[in-house]
Amino acid sequence: MPITRMLTAEEFDYMKNYQSYIEGRSQHQSVKRKLLKEIINLYGEKFYRLHEGTRKALDRLCWFAAEKGFCFPGSTYLGKTYEKSKGTIDRHLKELRKQGQIVTVYRRCPRNNGKGNPVHLFVNHPYFNHWVRYLQLDLESDVEADVKTENAEITWESKRKETKKRSTYNLSLKDLDKYLRNKVNIQLSSDYVPSYIPTSFKNAVRPFFSCADDIYELWGKVQLAYKFSHLEKPLEDVILLSVQAFKETVFAYKRKRIKTNFAAYFFGTVRGIFVIERRKEVQRNGDSKLFYNFLDS
Repeated sequence: MPITRMLTAEEFDYMKNYQSYIEGRSQHQSVKRKLLKEIINLYGEKFYRLHEGTRKALDRLCWFAAEKGFCFPGSTYLGKTYEKSKGTIDRHLKELRKQGQIVTVYRRCPRNNGKGNPVHLFVNHPYFNHWVRYLQLDLESDVEADVKTENAEITWESKRKETKKRSTYNLSLKDLDKYLRNKVNIQLSSDYVPSYIPTSFKNAVRPFFSCADDIYELWGKVQLAYKFSHLEKPLEDVILLSVQAFKETVFAYKRKRIKTNFAAYFFGTVRGIFVIERRKEVQRNGDSKLFYNFLDS
């Protein structure tokens, strides 16, 4: 998803100095492998037929992005490092954007105040939603533009040759992915919510948000808030706190106190409740941890 959003110097400095998601090399490798796995699933068997330099370049992109969810190596740098042309690197980046793996914004060029070097945000990184909120990216309108462009390309191509009907059973992973994206355009009900989302949370949210995607997004806010809070108790032990945060957000919405959007307000509410719970943990653990930095939670 290419976006004509240009970063200010202050925004880019904030992103570079933001706290790292990873702690240690082993976690760095783990997050990198998860990001790369999504790309491999996208390419299917074709990934292993790519030139070794191309595979290494994609691996390096995931390595750079593992720490904070974004990276900004230039295509020229990657091409020279792995002996591929800039055009080849750009082509694969375009494919990753088209398939929803990355979102690209741009630094402002200091010479002419125009579009400068790209910054790639990885959609499957836990920090992605944070960057979307911070940069106030309008992904929905951009997706609609991409769909219109893709439909136009399909219509133009159909004039040249007739599309052959193929059984979905024999489709490659990449073609099957495209098929599902084109066919599943309906809103999934709450019955399709992943099983790992607690039933108590789903039941609290469902009367207000019946769409599976909405429930999934709100649970993602709970997971992110839990990550920032550094709570010692496991996530499953604070489910009731997340439900309470949702109820408080609904009340705030009813009172017309929400100035941004529901999901962002909910994230702030659940994070605040988790911080209070973390403070209680510190107090119970004794004086040795009384200086816990709650501002970083």
